[in-house]
Amino acid sequence: MRKKIIGCVLMATMMLAGCASKEKTITDQPKSSTESTTAESTTASASSYSGYVFESGSVSIQMDAEAAPYLEQLGEEESYYEASSCAFGDLDKVYTYNGFELDTYQVDGVDYVSAVILLDDTVTTPEGLSIGDSADKVTELYGAATTSDVTQMVYEKEDMKLIILLQDEVVTSIQYTSRVLD
Repeated sequence: MRKKIIGCVLMATMMLAGCASKEKTITDQPKSSTESTTAESTTASASSYSGYVFESGSVSIQMDAEAAPYLEQLGEEESYYEASSCAFGDLDKVYTYNGFELDTYQVDGVDYVSAVILLDDTVTTPEGLSIGDSADKVTELYGAATTSDVTQMVYEKEDMKLIILLQDEVVTSIQYTSRVLD
């Protein structure tokens, strides 16, 4: 139940952030729009992607890539939520799996990954970070943050951000987000 509440709060926050920036328009298709939608090509294309990648088992998820191959590989979600997008004009969707959620946005009816949010300490980043770890471990694993304060450490690569939220120097949330959410 706690996971569902956290997921709903995070989705509402993302939707409000999108609504606050209604003037934002996408002038280019997401970078991966020319990629094949097969699971094999999506996984193979991760090698040329230099942003942070979330891994769930053998599935490597990158921001702004087409969501369909990932969803197929991940299998049935624990829960699903969708709402009209005030930022992109189509639907925002949230798929919740064991320990994380995958959020999408639509452009011309195609779903793209907008965020992956870790929900509990059962999931770690490929570098070994999980909720409950110290801020010192974040720095040890990722180096100096692009921006930081006492509540968050933000790492930017490519057109995405890895956002680590902190409370009392302890990791409370790990979020991979697309720059389309800016």
